[in-house]
Amino acid sequence: MKKTTRVALGCGAVFLLASAARAAELAPVERVVVYADRAEVTRVTTAACQNDRAEVVFPMLPTTVDVRTLRAAASGKARAVGTTSRVFPVEENRDERVAKLQKELRELDDRIRIFEEEREVLGQRLSVLARFLQYFVQVAGEEARAERPDLARWGAVIELSSQERLAAAKRGAEIQVELRKLSRARERLERRLANLSPSRVAEALRVEVAVECQGESRPRVSLSYVVPQATWHPEYDLRYSPPQGAKVGPGEVELTVGVAVQQSTGEDWENATLVLSTAKPRLGAEAPYPAPLTVHGYPAGKEKVLVEAMEHREALLGAGAKNDAGPAAAALEDRGQSFALTMPHRATVRSDGRPYWMPLDQARAKGEAVLYTVPKLRPTVFQVVRLKNSAAYPLLAGRVHLYRRGSYVGDTSIQYAAPGEPMEISLGQDDEIRVERKEVRSKDREAGVLSSTRHLDRSYQVQLTNNSERQQVVEVRENIPVSKTEEVRVELSKDKTTRGFELDAHQGFLTWKVVLKAGEKRDLNLAYTVHLPESWQVNFR
Repeated sequence: MKKTTRVALGCGAVFLLASAARAAELAPVERVVVYADRAEVTRVTTAACQNDRAEVVFPMLPTTVDVRTLRAAASGKARAVGTTSRVFPVEENRDERVAKLQKELRELDDRIRIFEEEREVLGQRLSVLARFLQYFVQVAGEEARAERPDLARWGAVIELSSQERLAAAKRGAEIQVELRKLSRARERLERRLANLSPSRVAEALRVEVAVECQGESRPRVSLSYVVPQATWHPEYDLRYSPPQGAKVGPGEVELTVGVAVQQSTGEDWENATLVLSTAKPRLGAEAPYPAPLTVHGYPAGKEKVLVEAMEHREALLGAGAKNDAGPAAAALEDRGQSFALTMPHRATVRSDGRPYWMPLDQARAKGEAVLYTVPKLRPTVFQVVRLKNSAAYPLLAGRVHLYRRGSYVGDTSIQYAAPGEPMEISLGQDDEIRVERKEVRSKDREAGVLSSTRHLDRSYQVQLTNNSERQQVVEVRENIPVSKTEEVRVELSKDKTTRGFELDAHQGFLTWKVVLKAGEKRDLNLAYTVHLPESWQVNFR
């Protein structure tokens, strides 16, 4: 044990220390709450009390810590009564991780050099084989003039040289793959070394916590603080198993909820409990106060504008370091407008800026895959799986990696989905069904002598062609304008529109379920008229 020292706190009190031996130790990270743009880190250590007082030192903290957020607490009857902090220089030889990374980098360079030398030897070997074959061709040409050329020897030579070249080419490809892996590993090591280099950690923050033990001999002391340059986002794996031999229909859906956490805070989070929060503390904590409300008026223009907008379905436009612990049930903490998910297992996230993917939870649901197209937006048929969010918490918008019958088919994205909310996730394009859409009629009829109403006639045709060898069912969705004012009326021309559709009058969606036999071609027609006052302008977008 070192001799006790005296440390002055902000309040002017002086405490005798008995825990100075722990000053050089870095307290482990117990818990990290990760937000969208920062993190709250909690470190925990044990204090050794003497004369009912103790001081705990948290050394080597990153200088990016917001010292205004330093908060200390003690277990049992003990009480943390104050904290002080200061920035001090760090000697280069105190960071053992730099030396360790440099050693790994040298070992990696040695392995790369060995493979490169072997690749050079293989190149020389192939060059020798090429020259030998040229010589053999010349010799064989001379022997071919003999009455009985030794064809068996020729075959043996050609077979042997072919095997040599194939073996060299195969080994060359294997070396190239290994070199790519080693090159990526070297880049990762260089990034980690850059984050830990002495020039970037020339200073560190030291925090001292004064504790009144109140009868406790070894209370646990925690220190929490906020650091920037940390973030997280969700990533999902969706596995869909359709019925045996079928392209679409009801099937099992397995959704693995994962998160990608990355940070460059200047400290590693080793074996910590991670809490992922959707809260946004950067918005501030000041309550709003009403300001005076003033109403201004001005004459309105005479002409009104009719705007026709279209539906956008971005969800249909898709495809386009993991911990050992597998997914398990995540703990949900509802905080009103935000929520927090606690990882079911501890994890390690290095301060190297790389995303660390970790499984959070796994949900299973019944799903149904259908063929779906919105020709107005994109003349393509998509395979879409429909399901309900079976997780006990909302699914945030994020990227989804898609697997069908165990095979990777591409990436897409999902939007926010509340628990139990229906979802549609694209499984990619279906190339066996062709879609074409064309405008048939676009005519504006001016108001007549006895009328002040204009008429906008619009009609379209969608053609579907089934190029597969099986009967297929395709859902086709089109839409008509929806009037939000009594002065404008939209009339669906039912006599010119193909029957069999379902109409969502509130959104203006028409949906057909078209049964196409193998090789069949089918046309769908849509026609409607917009009636509006003569004084209105028309602006289509």
